[in-house]
Amino acid sequence: MKRITRSLVFAAVAVFFTALWNKGFIFSHNPKTFFIGVILLAIVFYLVVPITKLVLLPLNILTLGFISILAYFLIFYFFVNRVNLITIKAWDFPGIKFDGVSINKMHIGYFLNVILSALSISFIINFFEALL
Repeated sequence: MKRITRSLVFAAVAVFFTALWNKGFIFSHNPKTFFIGVILLAIVFYLVVPITKLVLLPLNILTLGFISILAYFLIFYFFVNRVNLITIKAWDFPGIKFDGVSINKMHIGYFLNVILSALSISFIINFFEALL
């Protein structure tokens, strides 16, 4: 029960933080819809992803981890297209300057935004898992 609760909380935090920085990642602010989306996302990231990693382990070793990134993208792409609780669209990144380092303004298309969103959510979930 503790692991299930942790996975739901981590998925909720990951969706919330991804929506904060990514303006093309939109989820419903309706609490019921948000929790349904978080439950489904937690199921995907805690059941489907480990099974996929296990099945694709030989290819993942041969490609030095590229298949794992591709699997995250495909699973998240399937989730976004089949479950209409999260909307992803293209957006314009306004650019950022911090302590002499600058990232210029750029247009982020739909597929790049799906990749960025999948990587963001998986990074946040894995980060919190590593902390505990």
